[in-house]
Amino acid sequence: MKIQNKSVKMALLMGIAAWALTSCQDWLTVYPQTQVVEENFWEDKNDLEGVRYAAYTQMCSTLDKIVNWGDLRSDSYELNTGDQDAGTRTLYKEIREGRIERDSANTYFDWSGFYTTINYCNKVLYHGPDVLERDKQFTTSEWLQIKAEITALRALNYFYLIRSFKDVPYTTKVINKDTEIEYFGATNQLVVLDSLIADVENVKGKARNRFSAKRDSKGLITNAAIYAMLSDMYLWRASLHEGRGITEDTVVINSIPEQMGTTVNHTVKGDYRLCIKYADEAMAALAEQTANSRLGEGVGIGRSQTLNYGLENCDMYKNDFRGFSTGSRPDLTAFRQIFVSGNSDESIFELQFNNGEDRPNKVVNGGLWAYETRTHLAVSRPAMDAIASGDEQNRDSRMWFSAWSNMVGNSSGLPGLFCFKWCDISLATPENHQCSDISIIAETSDQCNWIIYRLSDVMLQKAEALAVLKDKEALRYVNAIHRRWYCNDDRNSTAQPSESVMGAEGIAYRDANKETTLGNISKPKTEDLEIAVLNERQIEFLGEGKRWFDLVRYAERHAGGQDGTRDPREWTEELPIGNGKAGVDLMAKTFLANTFDANPRWETLLTRFKNRYGLYNLIYYKEIKGSAGKLEQNPVWNKHTYEE
Repeated sequence: MKIQNKSVKMALLMGIAAWALTSCQDWLTVYPQTQVVEENFWEDKNDLEGVRYAAYTQMCSTLDKIVNWGDLRSDSYELNTGDQDAGTRTLYKEIREGRIERDSANTYFDWSGFYTTINYCNKVLYHGPDVLERDKQFTTSEWLQIKAEITALRALNYFYLIRSFKDVPYTTKVINKDTEIEYFGATNQLVVLDSLIADVENVKGKARNRFSAKRDSKGLITNAAIYAMLSDMYLWRASLHEGRGITEDTVVINSIPEQMGTTVNHTVKGDYRLCIKYADEAMAALAEQTANSRLGEGVGIGRSQTLNYGLENCDMYKNDFRGFSTGSRPDLTAFRQIFVSGNSDESIFELQFNNGEDRPNKVVNGGLWAYETRTHLAVSRPAMDAIASGDEQNRDSRMWFSAWSNMVGNSSGLPGLFCFKWCDISLATPENHQCSDISIIAETSDQCNWIIYRLSDVMLQKAEALAVLKDKEALRYVNAIHRRWYCNDDRNSTAQPSESVMGAEGIAYRDANKETTLGNISKPKTEDLEIAVLNERQIEFLGEGKRWFDLVRYAERHAGGQDGTRDPREWTEELPIGNGKAGVDLMAKTFLANTFDANPRWETLLTRFKNRYGLYNLIYYKEIKGSAGKLEQNPVWNKHTYEE
């Protein structure tokens, strides 16, 4: 892949100007490591592309943060009772309980890696016009495509930061040396999000639709990824504004020169509709990319091996359960294509890892979920039972690789459920041809890619927006995703899903068009649609670093508007924003009450969350020390004095 094949160029680049972000006194400092004048580096397209690829490489190095910040505090997991490193286990326990006992432990919240990626993006965007002028072989169209791609990549990294920390320092300025350091405080989450949306809107449709190599089409930002990001961002903005009681808003964008002073009017319902619109755009762009890829390369999964369940541009891999009753093992084609092989037709954007090219993925199977004793988290059985139980749970084949306990050769004796999603697994033949008899043979892997966006994600983004708007069309997307994984080919059993229809092969499947049939909740009421979508997202994306962000979005959406105690930072006389306690309480009671670790109970967590700021991370104490008094700690976590 181009990202890996640029290793020689990157070695030269890093030798000339190794821009390393520190977490010491100067928290947003980028230091050149030699006396070479950087301006002399930006001579041609190769120089520009070297830094462009460096941005992707750098983002790969932040995977541990993406994973932990998006999942660790959620209801999907519980602390493992096996033997692990005591220090890490204690830290995880403290974080899940909403407390940190010592400053030295909170390197977990160090955001510097994201700012390194952002600074690489800023450099490309700043120097691109100069390279275009100097390199006559570099065309304007090539530059505009790279500009769109890198603008979106920068926005994605900021998007992770505001979902994790709420208010963060925001800059699009290039930092080359210590004399260019500026100290400034955090920018409000809503202001940053407005700027990100404006930036990405400005480049939508201007990136590449696909690259010649499929790994580049999935490992670099394309138009499909940009539309997926816009769908996600509008869903968040609608939720943040709805929870603050801001039904309409007018903002002035000043993030990039070409948008300086631009006035944007938006509404909550309008943003939900834009989420739906861009989800459709993302699915259409992905379908076009896939069709062209098959035509150009002559490889991939053909349409005969996919089903769309009557939904436009929603072609999903089929799983083969037909041999179940004859003693054969089920063929989880979708799992193998999406997670094991990687860069699947359903993938929109994923970070690329390959041990053979010196880019191993040492995060997913080295810490959080692997089933060996080194794992710190197990999948929460109460959480899975809250979604589905009994025969329904046994027949959801996602449970076999996302939250299963039947392991062949499990000598560790660890209790509970474990996530095999990022392992190379095979299914052992069930002795009695029953779904509950499925067992897993798993091998850990250090070269699986990390998926940022895939088809089912944008489908469920759209479903969530539809659900909030009380549109039962949301059920069709939820049911289609559920049906793809539902194993109902056990002909020795009389169990059948309700509201089923017979498929072409004589197998009963759920009817996605029946609004009374829902994957994990039967006969949902209109007011339950939102919960139904979030339940489906929980099992669909278990182990993919999304669940805590989903819960934060839900809590913010139901934050109580301008009622209750004032927000410690956002309240003004003109706009009396409440502190979000109502949404935090509702989220905890709805999702954490029966599924969180027994100690502490969720009631104790409520006292620690206090308000919406409890949903977000604390700021690494060295960042505060190095900000010359401009950066303030998250008020919920502000329990320490930061001294030299």
